[in-house]
Amino acid sequence: MLTHLHIRDFAIVDQLDLELAPGMTVLTGETGAGKSILIDALGLALGERADSSAVNARAERSEVSAGFDLQAVPAARRWLEERELEDGEECVLRRTVTKDGRSKGYINGRPAPITALRELGDLLVDIHGQHEHQSLLRADAQTELLDGYAGHTALARQVADTARRWRSVRDEWEQLTSASADRDARRELLSYQLTELDQLDLQPDELENLEEEHRRLANGGRLLEAGQRALGLLYEDDEGSANGLLSGALREVEELQGLDGALGSVTELLNSAQVQLKEGALELRHYLESLDLDPERLQWVEQRLEAIHDLARKHRVRPEELPALRGELAAELETLQGSDTRADALRHEVDTLAAEFGRLAAELSSGRQRAA
Repeated sequence: MLTHLHIRDFAIVDQLDLELAPGMTVLTGETGAGKSILIDALGLALGERADSSAVNARAERSEVSAGFDLQAVPAARRWLEERELEDGEECVLRRTVTKDGRSKGYINGRPAPITALRELGDLLVDIHGQHEHQSLLRADAQTELLDGYAGHTALARQVADTARRWRSVRDEWEQLTSASADRDARRELLSYQLTELDQLDLQPDELENLEEEHRRLANGGRLLEAGQRALGLLYEDDEGSANGLLSGALREVEELQGLDGALGSVTELLNSAQVQLKEGALELRHYLESLDLDPERLQWVEQRLEAIHDLARKHRVRPEELPALRGELAAELETLQGSDTRADALRHEVDTLAAEFGRLAAELSSGRQRAA
């Protein structure tokens, strides 16, 4: 039932708020009092065609809101629930029209197309004399009356729900089957790409280790030559090595320490420095002796790095991203492989729902014929 009507800047009405109580309400008045304006405003809220000429001359837009109590209108409640527009047992339709003819509609405060206002309005109001609102002229209203008389309301709802599920599952199945060729091609490509990545078998931190090893092998000659020169300067050149010079300085300071004990700390520091120098020279000698200048290993490392970078360029990713890429491609392939199973399950569900719909529809049709 209509519970309230709010009108602002519509035709000659500046603002009106009309509250309606249960029972019959009669609005009377002489010609020109504005009775038809109320009906026109209500029709606007119910989705009728908007006319910019109805906007009050002193305003930029008109606004009409109509509130309804839905307790006795289950069809309207179902309509709102199916579209997730329900708001308890009440419903508010709102419509605005601007001077330039632009119109907006709202259902329970949420934007809605005008066709939705009209469709819901047909379930809420009969305006006798306006044929588009006479519910007895609509086939769906006639069917609803027939089902109510025959006690088929629950069965009719079951038929409608089954039909909706059937269409939804069928549409999903058709989308899967229509894309099967593209899916097969994508699956074949993914399998090939995964085979390439598996053959490469790039391990965590391998790229960093390979690049470090390549720098060492590619610069082996320089490392050996400069390292031997540094070793001679540190220790092995008897006359000019750092160790020889430090030894000579240490002897001089030790002699001076006999004259002044304050030089004892200097002697200790020089002794410590000589120990550190010897250890550094030993480490350097060990490094040079273990330095591997294997040209075959260098060639293998270069080929391995080239393969990694080539595959990264092919997939347009950075080389270190290849392991993560493999995981993404494997997940996509698994999803595609599961789509065949999903399609088979949907096909079976489509057949089941079609049979169920046929059985329920035949039962409803037979009952309607008897009731009619």
